[in-house]
Amino acid sequence: MAWHPLLPETELPEGAMRAAEAAGVRLVLCRHRGRVHAFEDRCPHANGPLTGGNFADGRLICPWHAWEFLCETGALDFNPAIVLRRFPVRCQDGMILVDA
Repeated sequence: MAWHPLLPETELPEGAMRAAEAAGVRLVLCRHRGRVHAFEDRCPHANGPLTGGNFADGRLICPWHAWEFLCETGALDFNPAIVLRRFPVRCQDGMILVDA
């Protein structure tokens, strides 16, 4: 895997969610409590695009069936055994980078 610059940190304010792509993988980025998180932009339930849903109170909410995933862990709120594919993130020189 390699680090890929995605977007300036200023384009992902607190409480926001954004789509991105790195190494051919569609990603959803979110910022919660000052930390940036990156996941594959795919709900494991029915492959719905998480970026088409909402981000509220630290939860990524799938637009198709309202499954809610905790952004700090990627775990489904009612079944923590179901987890989103997570990618390492770092912020450097004002840019958000992901290891994909």
